Amino acid sequence: MSLQYDIREITTAETLPLRQRVLKPFLHPDECINVGDDLPTTYHFGLFHADKLVSVATFLLESHPDFSAGFPYRLRGMATDDKYQGQGFGQKLLRYGVEHLRSKRCDLLWFNARIKAFPFYEKLGFYYHGPLFEMKDIGPHKVMYKPLIPR
Repeated sequence: MSLQYDIREITTAETLPLRQRVLKPFLHPDECINVGDDLPTTYHFGLFHADKLVSVATFLLESHPDFSAGFPYRLRGMATDDKYQGQGFGQKLLRYGVEHLRSKRCDLLWFNARIKAFPFYEKLGFYYHGPLFEMKDIGPHKVMYKPLIPR
């Protein structure tokens, strides 16, 4: 089965409804803005299927204290509409983001992953780092990362 989709850069505002609905339903969409969302080094990508935004991901230039990297990015607000999960859209979007970061010479991508998303990220070659930790109102997480060797 061939997925019909289009990936393009979107605005912070365009990410918020999906971020809120999938990741933080207990907040108002405006409360789902992340520090750094509007920096010029930040990339927001959206995957559209049949002209509907079904998956979003934000990539912020941010280091992690435990990793030595020259040009690290952090994934935040990765969300796929519940009706479209498990169909490959999130994978396509994350792979697109990784390739974009590689083209910009990024050498490491890291993020805080929810337990239920562990298998998704494992399949895409991400590794665990450190202990499980609790995020208030959201639940247990682990840091995950992937070295990106610029091509």
